[in-house]
Amino acid sequence: MEFNSEGLRRLLGKYKFRDLTVEELKNVNMFFPHFRYSMDTYVFKDSSQKNLLNFTGTIPVMYQGNTYNIPIRLWILDSHPFAPPICFLKPTANMGISVGKHVDAQGRIYLPYLQNWSHPKSVIVGLIKEMIAKFQEELPLYSLSSSDEAQQVDLLAYIAKITEGVSDINSKNWANHENKTVNKITVVGGGELGIACTLAISAKGIADRLVLLDLSEGTKGVIMDLDIFNLPNVEISKDLSASAHSKVVIFTVNSLGSSQSYLDVVQSNVDMFRAFVAALGHYSPHGILLVASQPGTDFRKRSMGYW
Repeated sequence: MEFNSEGLRRLLGKYKFRDLTVEELKNVNMFFPHFRYSMDTYVFKDSSQKNLLNFTGTIPVMYQGNTYNIPIRLWILDSHPFAPPICFLKPTANMGISVGKHVDAQGRIYLPYLQNWSHPKSVIVGLIKEMIAKFQEELPLYSLSSSDEAQQVDLLAYIAKITEGVSDINSKNWANHENKTVNKITVVGGGELGIACTLAISAKGIADRLVLLDLSEGTKGVIMDLDIFNLPNVEISKDLSASAHSKVVIFTVNSLGSSQSYLDVVQSNVDMFRAFVAALGHYSPHGILLVASQPGTDFRKRSMGYW
């Protein structure tokens, strides 16, 4: 596909460093001519929106003797090249995301190259080359079984609703044959973080049913504060079975204390996960586990059905 510099320059009319950006993307096109460019809306963590240039395509990754074409999507900020791109995987319906050192459950890509971005030594071609190198060490996608493919499109769209970024996949109800309640979310932990998650999800109106699991005795005051808001469709419970058939389970419980070392806290959190995650997975085997505790723990699979 021929690179249209003038057309791209018109698209970037509001970019602060348009000419620098066009020249860099021209260089990207020399190495990866199949990328397709467009202007779309990106939603940031604070819910603000901005029309940004983004491009999609595949990068070749050699893994265990086989070559895989990994689909990616890069968003170019209007302050480029002084700010790094925002990078995501763009899995198809038959691909699952392998959460790892460089990829989170929503497919966002984290690399040392992005963290150390500095113009003019940092360029998109260099970023993509490091992306390929890291993915050769740890493949970020895997093939879904045929039984999982039907759920993948809706699941990706649903996760995008409660996290940053915009998906170009149309959102539909994710079917749950065991329970007719749709869009159920469980927040585990009645502390300040759990309350904040509950309020944020309720404010966005994305859950038909929201369960707050209070697993300790020391948060009664915070739970009582929640009653002031009189939130609809919110259930407060101490029974793990109340989380049954959740699409998303957000784990906010942690044992961070001033008298403990960091390693002690990590071990305490691991012990808590061993105690609770298996039970939560039993009640919501197809649910997605999001860990919001501090310090967090690395989990390879998104679906709790793997536990």
